[in-house]
Amino acid sequence: ISCPNNSQLKLERGDLDKMTLIEVGPRFCLNPIKMFGGSFGGPTLYENPFYVSPNQIRSLEKRKKAGKYAKKVKAKTRRKMHEMENPLEVDEFADMWKD
Repeated sequence: ISCPNNSQLKLERGDLDKMTLIEVGPRFCLNPIKMFGGSFGGPTLYENPFYVSPNQIRSLEKRKKAGKYAKKVKAKTRRKMHEMENPLEVDEFADMWKD
């Protein structure tokens, strides 16, 4: 709400004809999730199908991290099995330079 910048002019309470509304631009955007028929309840009039809650996002990130860990553990066990099935041959020159 804008008021004239004259210090001599004092607006009395309820004297709204000298006040004007000025739009200063959008400060934030709202993303509607659900609209209800009543104040805080009632039948759902609108529901945003593209809305993903922060809890769902966090759980997906946790699952992704858990998947990475499971992949590492699986690769480790596969590597151990491979080493057990294919042991290294004894090197005949391993003792050559030892005194």
